[in-house]
Amino acid sequence: MTVGLILAGILSKSATLPFQTWLPDAGVAPSPVTALLHAAVLVKIGVYVYARIFIVNITPDILWHTVLPLIAGLSAIVAAGAALIETDLKRIIAYSTISQIGFIFFGLSIGNEIAVLGALLYIFMHGLAKAGLFLCAGIIEQNTKTKDITKLGGLISTMPFTGIAFLACALSVMGIPPFGGFFSKYLVFSGALAEGRLWIVLVYLIGAFMTIIYLFRVFNMVFLGKVNIEAKEGSPIMIASVTGLAGLSLAAGILIYYPYNFAQVATWQMLGALK
Repeated sequence: MTVGLILAGILSKSATLPFQTWLPDAGVAPSPVTALLHAAVLVKIGVYVYARIFIVNITPDILWHTVLPLIAGLSAIVAAGAALIETDLKRIIAYSTISQIGFIFFGLSIGNEIAVLGALLYIFMHGLAKAGLFLCAGIIEQNTKTKDITKLGGLISTMPFTGIAFLACALSVMGIPPFGGFFSKYLVFSGALAEGRLWIVLVYLIGAFMTIIYLFRVFNMVFLGKVNIEAKEGSPIMIASVTGLAGLSLAAGILIYYPYNFAQVATWQMLGALK
């Protein structure tokens, strides 16, 4: 009972099904706040606690290896489905966070070295890219006075730096090489396949495909097509922030040796506690 309640608290903190509804509503905060909390701190605390408690201190069982991957997989798909029909830009990005948290839980719940390494790397890569997406959304909202993607369009012509940064960060979240997000997804899937978990990998592949669809949908509706709202580019410090995060998302993939080694050391220390 106690373990079940702890797990429920972890899933709630990480906005995982069935406790996921609060995170999109929290997106009303200013974009720098959401970038920090959604991408780097708030929901990541849940997966950190799961890793520290369930991987290190609790013997693997059916809950760890079967039930949790299924719950996280359903959470990833449900959130991706919501992102496909949502029109509020910041809520779409929040739903994307819920979906990607499912992939992190997937890697941690598989429990072997490759999958855990991928999950830890995923936390880092997702944090870089998702912070960039939220800050891009903030620039768009500030300069167009709307978050409704159906009212936007053609912004790449007047906000090229924001558009390129958004696309780069989105490509990393999608898991497109050579961006950093590709390597974390690859390791999580590889670890699961090494355990013979093909059926659950297929579930997450559906979620990964949906990620590509809804992020390209956003980019198309916001930056391509007819110009519906005249807007200017953000301030120099805003542009420096989003292009810097986009550049780091790309550099983390090209220079994967360094974040990989860092995550590998953390994985060895974590799994070494089991021996």
